[in-house]
Amino acid sequence: MANQNGKKYGFTGLFPIKVGQTAELRTFLRRLDLSIKYPRGSPLSEVPIVHMARFVVIDRLAYQGTPAKVDTLKSAYLLFACDFDGFSIDVLIRAMVKYIPCELEAIWQHCRGFPGIESCDDLAAYFEQCQITTNLLLADQPNASVNDILKGLMYRRRLAEFIRHVQDAQPNPADLKADFERMWQSLQEVRPSAGEL
Repeated sequence: MANQNGKKYGFTGLFPIKVGQTAELRTFLRRLDLSIKYPRGSPLSEVPIVHMARFVVIDRLAYQGTPAKVDTLKSAYLLFACDFDGFSIDVLIRAMVKYIPCELEAIWQHCRGFPGIESCDDLAAYFEQCQITTNLLLADQPNASVNDILKGLMYRRRLAEFIRHVQDAQPNPADLKADFERMWQSLQEVRPSAGEL
């Protein structure tokens, strides 16, 4: 399946924007990276299965000059592309409804045909209706979950800090072993969140 690479699903959808609401939607999307409101970079950082997400408002097509003809759109569109842990759109919809219901509704209320967030089944059907096939889903670690990747990054960071500590303090072998065991134990108790590393 083109949308699947290992345990990752790549969703790409084009959602027609309601007439006269493109500017309002664009303004709202620009506020999604306000660090005061979203200190971890984006509301999608709150959705623990999302690896990457991108919004683009498409309100016209590029004209490449003569002899090309000018192409026009029947509507402005919201392009939403998202890579996440899972095997169907249903997984993404349920996670977004659970973790970012306000933002989900605030974004897609500007799109034609949006059924609201009361029924995950209806919302998943709407996303499937607007889905376009992802022809080439690249994933450098297709079988690693968001949690696996975040843990790997945290381990690397903490190990680098430990090595700097050892170089500065130069502990005896017994203290070095005890320090390493404490560091390793502390890593087992932490689950980092997206945007914290």
